[in-house]
Amino acid sequence: MAGIIGYVGMMVGSIGIFFGFYYLLSNPGTSLRLVTLATVGIVGILGFVRHVIFYKSDAKRLGWETDRPDWMFEVGFANLAFGVMGVFSVIGNQVPNTQAVILLGYAIYLLQAAALHGFRYFTDTRKSPARLWRSCIATLLYAGMMAFFAMRALTLR
Repeated sequence: MAGIIGYVGMMVGSIGIFFGFYYLLSNPGTSLRLVTLATVGIVGILGFVRHVIFYKSDAKRLGWETDRPDWMFEVGFANLAFGVMGVFSVIGNQVPNTQAVILLGYAIYLLQAAALHGFRYFTDTRKSPARLWRSCIATLLYAGMMAFFAMRALTLR
């Protein structure tokens, strides 16, 4: 189940980034709201569900099975905190700088996760292509695009 939720999150985030670029020049405010809602709000909440509710299948999927899933819950709670902030910043019609800070914060969080997955890939004896491509490279690209929109939002007035 965690795998399905992970793919849904990637799809929602990708759609948000697509429409973010689509509206970037014609309607920057809409662009920012869509990116924030999709990449932080919805993806963050789905990350919580995946890491906390379906933690056993998520740990197995990641190759990090454990008897003590406390760290997975902590990661899930961090995802939920960002996700709720992302949703509230959009439905509360916050200023672009607020959304930029939320986007940048989640992007930094995901950059660190991608670095961890990359480290695990290069230091593990079993090389998982999924860890390299999906958990490291795709996450780096995703977080990089989120950071782009955050920096762009800081120029909006």
